[in-house]
Amino acid sequence: MKKAKKHSTITLMLIVLFSLTFNNTKAQLKTPSSVGKYEKGAITLKKGKEIEGYIYMDMLNPQEFQKRVNLIDEKTYKAFLKGKKIKKDIEVYKAKDLGSFKLENGQKFKKAKYVNIFATRKQDMLPKNLMLEVVTEGKITVYKKHHHTQGIVSSYLPDRTEVSDAEYVEWQENNFEILYQKEGEGAKNMSVINIKALVGDNEVVLANYIKDYYGFQTLFTKGPVFESSFQLDALEAFTNMVEDYNK
Repeated sequence: MKKAKKHSTITLMLIVLFSLTFNNTKAQLKTPSSVGKYEKGAITLKKGKEIEGYIYMDMLNPQEFQKRVNLIDEKTYKAFLKGKKIKKDIEVYKAKDLGSFKLENGQKFKKAKYVNIFATRKQDMLPKNLMLEVVTEGKITVYKKHHHTQGIVSSYLPDRTEVSDAEYVEWQENNFEILYQKEGEGAKNMSVINIKALVGDNEVVLANYIKDYYGFQTLFTKGPVFESSFQLDALEAFTNMVEDYNK
């Protein structure tokens, strides 16, 4: 009886230890990353007002700057550089209140309404306003929708617990879906694209597409879930076609 009780106690201790370790790992992954930083830029509100400042960008947590923008002014930025606490001075703007934002390095992010057609939960099937990185814009706009993780295990995904933040970001920067949006419509994932319907009203571009002038037919791949990570050639080919269309 005592022996059984002893085994039961050891088992319980192991379960508690595993739980603490697992929770600690999760907590570590949720902490702010070392690559997050404030970058000089400006936001444009929904009604057109522009506000300059410093925008917090963290490529390990792109879901944050795609949902909301954390902005500080010059004075607060200088205090931040000196190591002072600035939390109370951060202005937070939700995507629904913004039109776009841009960084001094040339990157631009624009609000787009997007529905995740692969969602399994009802709340994820609703249209959401997101601040998406602009690749090119015009009558058709091409976006990158960045991801924190791939969502599925792939050979491209490094073990987050075995690499530094900087090493992980090298992978993260190319971990995106390619989205497109025609004027008056919502943003769509390329897995549902119909090229002929998209550019069919431009005879030259359509003819070039059919002749595979852009190389897009060769490069484009589909699947149950469209994996655009590391498909930079496909993004470039699609962008070239869209830019021809937008001329």
